[in-house]
Amino acid sequence: MTKSDARFEVGVVPSVGLLVLRAGVGMTMAIAHGWPKLERFMGPEPRFADPFGLGEVPSLALAIFGELVCGVLIALGLGTRLAAIPFAFTMLVAVFVAHAADPWSDKEHAFLFLVPAIALMITGPGRYSIDAWIASRRKR
Repeated sequence: MTKSDARFEVGVVPSVGLLVLRAGVGMTMAIAHGWPKLERFMGPEPRFADPFGLGEVPSLALAIFGELVCGVLIALGLGTRLAAIPFAFTMLVAVFVAHAADPWSDKEHAFLFLVPAIALMITGPGRYSIDAWIASRRKR
């Protein structure tokens, strides 16, 4: 018998809910938003908004990290709380900087990714995650 890690002591049903949330949000972001940005990055002229004066290519690389890399990490439940930080930051930039002058109907898409990222920072990934598996292996 192993000691449990209090961070992952969540019931079965809530853990299934967190798994569905992580997989749905993480993979949707990675496939629908991160992957196309990676294709743009690999293209002949990677053009992208530069909201902080870092340059178009570094800004695009950061967006790829936040959307593709962190989206996959969140879906897997690997480094979930840490991965949710750049994921959420990317969505904050989308809502309040990139789409600042746009109507709410254009901002809501990014906002709907921001909310679960914040929720995962608070709740963690649940018991059906690589994070929980690693924690259980460390307790042995």
